[in-house]
Amino acid sequence: MTVKIGMIGAGGIARHHLNTLSKIPLAQVVGVFDVNRESAERAAASVGARVADSADALLNRSDIDAVFICTPQFARDDLEAVAAGRGIHLFVEKPLGLELDSVRRKEKAIREAGVLHSVGYVLRYYDTVQQAKHYLQGRTVHLVQAYRFGTSHPAAWWRQQHQSGGHLADAVTHQVDLIRYLVGEYRDVSARFGRSAIGELYPDATIADAGAVSFTLESGAVGTITESCISPFNGESEIKLFGPDFYVQLSGNGKTVTIIDKERHVTITSKRDPSYEQDKAFVEAVASGSGDSILCGYADGMRTLAFALAAHRSAESGGAVPVEDEGPPVMA
Repeated sequence: MTVKIGMIGAGGIARHHLNTLSKIPLAQVVGVFDVNRESAERAAASVGARVADSADALLNRSDIDAVFICTPQFARDDLEAVAAGRGIHLFVEKPLGLELDSVRRKEKAIREAGVLHSVGYVLRYYDTVQQAKHYLQGRTVHLVQAYRFGTSHPAAWWRQQHQSGGHLADAVTHQVDLIRYLVGEYRDVSARFGRSAIGELYPDATIADAGAVSFTLESGAVGTITESCISPFNGESEIKLFGPDFYVQLSGNGKTVTIIDKERHVTITSKRDPSYEQDKAFVEAVASGSGDSILCGYADGMRTLAFALAAHRSAESGGAVPVEDEGPPVMA
């Protein structure tokens, strides 16, 4: 079975998915839509697809089996709910939105429609991350330390808090998600954000240039995440997981894992392309009708978003706030 796919969005992440999907034999991209017609035409030409006149026209169940929604988080409206309502399976890039109410409504619509759904938390698909997850089963993590440093997205909208949600919600969300995936749900969060330097580079920017976030997990473990989107000389990420009798470290966005205990001291670097594994898992799920290979669904992605939104509420209130427990139970 060939899975016919529509692509909404023609920016950098959409082009990345188009390139990846072109390597998957079961996938056939048949249509592309973007508000920038020129961008849509270039993206469509790269895979031999047609250009749709609107997102609504693209979401035609007789033309496509699945859709990749790769528009910025502020520009999605109810695309997910519309697609689900028409019986179209969907892949949605992270983060899922900018506030929980609309995301919660869309999650309900997707769940009730019974379509397959995947969210772009691509780092879960590293074999190194899977090894860490397997190793941690039955072990107690008591401390988490994480960080992500780098430079900002080139698009002007990304520097606007009301459009991107900031660096924590848009980029560091990958580290937030891996902590959830490996150690468990967040209970509460306390955060501080700074804007001491970004105005010099981008006078119109409203996002923070740095953040310091502390949290408690439902397990009782505690942890911190520090981040900066203005770090041109040090762009790296890491998650350190401490237990009473072990240590696990994920670096390079999860590409490399180190595991140390009394019996081992190993470091493994993945040769896997997680983007390929992620897109292949979704395409094969649509072809087979089973979502077992999908590692992050919509409700799961909603919980990761809830952490970033709670962190910003904490910064505004000056104290710790609970991370809302939204949606149905998420399978481990």
